[in-house]
Amino acid sequence: MKSVKTHVIASAVLCALTLAATLAARDALPEQVPMQWGLTGEASSFWPRDAVVFGVPAACVAINLLVSVRLASKGEKRIAMFYITPVVALVATAAIVFLGTR
Repeated sequence: MKSVKTHVIASAVLCALTLAATLAARDALPEQVPMQWGLTGEASSFWPRDAVVFGVPAACVAINLLVSVRLASKGEKRIAMFYITPVVALVATAAIVFLGTR
């Protein structure tokens, strides 16, 4: 079985892939990226493009490291727990890029 350190590093690398996704889509994103929509489907909250491109991946990596350290300190044996945050981060980033470029 792989060490916990291996899973912490692998999950952080997966979270860092969100930076590659946002950098690839940077030119297609508008200056103000919609981040929240009302019931009518109109955007009601916007973030600056660079905050999305650099801030979202940084937040994903930071949250992942906090969660991973907590899991490791509790001696978590279910390895899949280390990969929940990266999966959510990648799905959320895909949604942000998709909706931001429409």
